Amino acid sequence: MSTPDVTITDAALGQVVFESLGAALKPMALDASAKARMQARILQSVQPPVPPPAGTATFTPANDGWIDSAPNVRMKWLRTDEVEGTQELLIRLGPGAVVPEHSHNKEEHMVILDGELHLGSHLLRQGDVHIAPPGSWHPPITTERGALMLLRCEYPFPPG
Repeated sequence: MSTPDVTITDAALGQVVFESLGAALKPMALDASAKARMQARILQSVQPPVPPPAGTATFTPANDGWIDSAPNVRMKWLRTDEVEGTQELLIRLGPGAVVPEHSHNKEEHMVILDGELHLGSHLLRQGDVHIAPPGSWHPPITTERGALMLLRCEYPFPPG
């Protein structure tokens, strides 16, 4: 005696599993706080995202916009203000990256978002902020393990 050839589609199997799980569940009473948290999470997941206000920009963590600017150094421009002569960008330094020494004509703000780097003999880690005044000189920036920084500096970059 042979067994019949039965094919179950993924959709049919999914429906069987869904119905079986539903039948196995037992109602549970929730306190008001747990119920409110659950409702808020459900509403948050089904509501469309609110668009950013006019005049602002939103960036995703995707690689869109990243460019290779030097060996082991990638940049992503976030904003340029040609009137003020400033720019904001993300800079990702890979392990072993070196940014040559350079000067600043305008104030520079550097925030270490991830990793760590050496600015000359100074060690900067995640969360550290470095502000370079106009006319200052940076020794080489190096990193052994890599770093991600947010930089607000002059635009365009000074030559050489």
